Amino acid sequence: QGMLRPGQPLIQASIAEAMGVSRIPVREALHALASEGLVAFGEDGGARVTELEPEEVDELWTLRALLESHMAPAIARNARSADVERLRAIVASMEEADHGTWSDRNHVFHQDLHALSGMPHFADAAGRVLIMIEPYSRVAVNELDAQGEAQVEHRAMVDAVAAGDGAKLAELLLHHSDRARRALLEYSAERRRPVDHRAASAEAAR
Repeated sequence: QGMLRPGQPLIQASIAEAMGVSRIPVREALHALASEGLVAFGEDGGARVTELEPEEVDELWTLRALLESHMAPAIARNARSADVERLRAIVASMEEADHGTWSDRNHVFHQDLHALSGMPHFADAAGRVLIMIEPYSRVAVNELDAQGEAQVEHRAMVDAVAAGDGAKLAELLLHHSDRARRALLEYSAERRRPVDHRAASAEAAR
């Protein structure tokens, strides 16, 4: 949700005190988040909110494009009319949604596409990438005002699924990821700066 900055330290004792629990469930929760790519542990054992460097943004969005476009023919082949209507309903519900709600439904839309492929291993890998890029997808929506373009692309994707056109869907998914990748690379490069970890730790503790 963007409440914590990328790279911000997560002080287990402070979290445990704020939540009114012991450190054990906090540590377990942080490890669960680490398995989803949202938290990173350093060599000192300390946890931080995952911070993606521009090179990682480039790699992850490229990987997303490859995975989703590879699934596209199977998605178009497997989708039934009820599946198409569900996808249309999700996209329609995003039209007037606020940024947070739009991002939540965008995640669901892509997960539903993955599930239609009938390729569970590809879908699992693509889902993990979606989780890792989620904070930056929200940056694209909130800071880069990418919601309108994405909606146009989503509607075109559903049309391709309805037409059973896997090649067109693959083309759209590749463009969808590439546009976000290029915009976020520019954004992350502009904001790349040294981090004062001591000051960040003090702020996180407060």
